[in-house]
Amino acid sequence: MKAVFVGGGAVRLVGILRAAFHHRGMFEGGEINLYDINVPRAEAVAKMLMKTPEFARVKCKLTWGTTLEKALEGADMVGVILMAGSQKTAQLGDKVSRDHGFLSSDNVSPNGAFLGIKGGPILLNVAKKMEQYCPQAWLVDFANPIAVHSAMINNHTAIEALGVCGGYTNHQWDLGRIMFGKDEQSTAFDVETAGINHLSFILKGTCNGQDLFKALDRRLDREWTMCPLQKHLPAWSQKSITRSVTNLVRFYRQLGVVIFSTEGDGMAHLYYDELFQMEARESKPRTLAQINASVKNTAKHRKEFDQTFQALLNTDIDPKFWDTGWKDRGMGWADRADRDIFVELLRGLAGETIKVVTSRLNNGAVAGFTDRTCLEYSQIVKGGVIRPAGHYEVPGVVHGLISSLATHQTMLADAIATDDPKLLAKALLAYPVKQFSKEARSLFKDLAKINRDEMSPGLRRVGEYL
Repeated sequence: MKAVFVGGGAVRLVGILRAAFHHRGMFEGGEINLYDINVPRAEAVAKMLMKTPEFARVKCKLTWGTTLEKALEGADMVGVILMAGSQKTAQLGDKVSRDHGFLSSDNVSPNGAFLGIKGGPILLNVAKKMEQYCPQAWLVDFANPIAVHSAMINNHTAIEALGVCGGYTNHQWDLGRIMFGKDEQSTAFDVETAGINHLSFILKGTCNGQDLFKALDRRLDREWTMCPLQKHLPAWSQKSITRSVTNLVRFYRQLGVVIFSTEGDGMAHLYYDELFQMEARESKPRTLAQINASVKNTAKHRKEFDQTFQALLNTDIDPKFWDTGWKDRGMGWADRADRDIFVELLRGLAGETIKVVTSRLNNGAVAGFTDRTCLEYSQIVKGGVIRPAGHYEVPGVVHGLISSLATHQTMLADAIATDDPKLLAKALLAYPVKQFSKEARSLFKDLAKINRDEMSPGLRRVGEYL
């Protein structure tokens, strides 16, 4: 098998590929190419991988520093891990979103839409080259907004694209916290889901072989409180997790739905005004000077991380580091990511039967949506073939919301692929918060100005249609 990772300098690949190498037959005699415009970072990640105990037991070729065309030749899977655009435009987008009364994120939000507008042409270029050099390979996109990118590639190229999310295993943590009162990842749950990325819903499932919803009803029929979290988690993380799990319980009690992956920007659409007001109380708007300082500080920390990574690379790493030593040194990137979605997909490509959740075209899997609408739902992968794990219906209480969000994201994908500013304006206004309002139009105009230099020339005219 040959896998290519665009954005191959991402250190999270160390944990992912440790897990892939652990399945010794997967890359035996195969190749992994780490493609990155920052060649030294890709080289550093590759050399760190060569130090891992898993790599030492596998005859696998690791390459980097090639052209994209050379990297893609004969690939079975192409993973994309990158963030488009600059830190400054992303943070300015956060500020103007808040100024206009909107929440911000890198995915399901107005600011996330513009991240898709900036990243879309990069993904489209990769897919077009894949058509020539590896037409049967899957493009597996981790770069947000994954649903926009997946819809764009699937509807406008011959390449099969899957949008994947780091929150793929969130439910194993969150349901474990609710059911067992422990801050541990649990494999007691087997679920099937449908919706959009960051806001899909568990439609059926089991907990230790028993019906999940009956088990939840029994657990929540009595007083429930959030369990203590692991002490090593920073305060901001503990606060975020507590809020998410508490709201997961709240929305199950109020609406009868269980969110699959408790990512904040998706869940926000179930209590949008309340969350906006809460965040407004908790933090003050940032000035331009503060944003500039933040961008500078981010660059500083990135440089310090690179130096620490390189210093470790230049040492003889104690084998204990790969077991538990990474935890003592606060280097979570080194942990073997056995349940990462990339690892699951690679297992499926290698011939195992694996159930996954990805964002791709509906194609009849979920009732009430067109075939070309991009949705997140459960699928079965085996040997390069992927199919829906079942036929699903989004709960009626949230169906309209999911339909609006999925349509908005699919329209964005069409506008990016066709470089059509008029369609882009319609797609932005289809976002179902303050829809068609003066505030929405004003925000999108401001976001277009902020991101103008990082957008394709054709889409820069979107303001004329807003």
